[in-house]
Amino acid sequence: MMIIDPELLQALEIFKHFFDLIHQPMAIIDKEGKYIYYNQESAELDGYPMEQAIGKPMLKVYPNLKKEDSTMLQALQGKEYQDTYQTYYNHVGKLVDYQHTTVPLYNHKKEIIGAVEIGRNLSNVRQLQDQVFSLNRKLYQNKEQPLPEIVFASKKMQQVIDQTNILGSNDVPVLIVGETGTGKELFARLIHQTSQRRDKAFISLNCSALPTTLIESTLFGTVKGAFTGAENRQGYLELANGGTLFLDELNAMPLEMQSKLLRFLQEKTYWPLGGNKEQHADVRIVAAMNESPADLLKTGKMRSDLFYRLNVGLIKLPALRERQEDIPVLARYFIDKHKTDVSVLITGISEHALQQLMSAPWPGNVRMLENAIVRSMVLQNEPGELQQIILDEELFDLHSPYPQDEAKLEKTTTSEITGNLTEQVENYEKQLIIDALNQANGKIITAAKLLDVSRTTLQYKVKKYDIHMGVIDN
Repeated sequence: MMIIDPELLQALEIFKHFFDLIHQPMAIIDKEGKYIYYNQESAELDGYPMEQAIGKPMLKVYPNLKKEDSTMLQALQGKEYQDTYQTYYNHVGKLVDYQHTTVPLYNHKKEIIGAVEIGRNLSNVRQLQDQVFSLNRKLYQNKEQPLPEIVFASKKMQQVIDQTNILGSNDVPVLIVGETGTGKELFARLIHQTSQRRDKAFISLNCSALPTTLIESTLFGTVKGAFTGAENRQGYLELANGGTLFLDELNAMPLEMQSKLLRFLQEKTYWPLGGNKEQHADVRIVAAMNESPADLLKTGKMRSDLFYRLNVGLIKLPALRERQEDIPVLARYFIDKHKTDVSVLITGISEHALQQLMSAPWPGNVRMLENAIVRSMVLQNEPGELQQIILDEELFDLHSPYPQDEAKLEKTTTSEITGNLTEQVENYEKQLIIDALNQANGKIITAAKLLDVSRTTLQYKVKKYDIHMGVIDN
């Protein structure tokens, strides 16, 4: 009969139901290295029946496993492992990519009484990564790509495009900064297509889409034998040789990888994972981030030396709310782009629908605008102009800059109104909004109902009239 430490047994009884509901591979061993908890997810990952594992020593379950290679058995010696990446062959001979955290368990006397491990199966991520790599390689065998279509009418965007064309023709690293949905990859492609590298590959990697443990092997490749199951794999730097590598959401890259990327930018050389020979690649790096570089540097999430190395060429993409004159041309472009995707023929856009678009703040920028237009086209029953924009107002509320608590607003009186008719009408409208917000205790949604306008329209007008929360002037 298996004897479990009383404190460990008590803790297991308390938390077992919770562990069962986590739906991640999880296991606990006692100080003898025997499994006392082994959930269904672990069983599926390892190809070993759950009921047979309980009570067995780990080395009996894995006869080919050496004590020094087992993180759980090493945890019994006091070692801790956080977000550790491993590959191993499971009980049925299948290669498993695994990321886990393993720590020793202590009793009230600070004595080790066992170890716990919780992990994540990355095998599917690895397979998808390999598929994307293979598709990239096939796609860029034909490297002729048209110039990306960037739709705009504003002078502000023309200035950004002029700057992009200049940077494109100079072979320097470029950093693109902009909110989500502003079109950072479009501008990265424009840089590539206006450069001397246009006939070579343009490869894109989203740094937030991969677990941090896979970013290094994806960028630099691997050498057979680097770790269990490792094969000779090309990395994206090798695939993009002669061309451009676009690193999207660079702010998601861990600091250790930022250091290795900096070295490549300085030397144009890198080491494949597990390799014993330095490799060279002639690759231009274009990176993008959706957070302020100043904030990232201040919080230590980005290396200052990497930022200044990339900052040779800096492109700041304006948010859609900062270039409202682009909204009409974008709207007509998206209607034309998607007109064959919907069952009803949409031929243009009404003034009412256009005003809705102009009044919304668009926190998700151009991507959010496109989604709203497509949704509205799908839901319209009659052919002709697009009559109504169906806005997902909850999404706008998530980004609302206005507090939703009780507040009073600065008040103007009609006696203060001066100026021409337009100015008087605007002053009157501003006062109506202030009165409604006061009546609604500062709540945008309630005030919008009182005024019989949409939430997003009211948010736009509050911003337009620069209405600030403050103390009402009685």
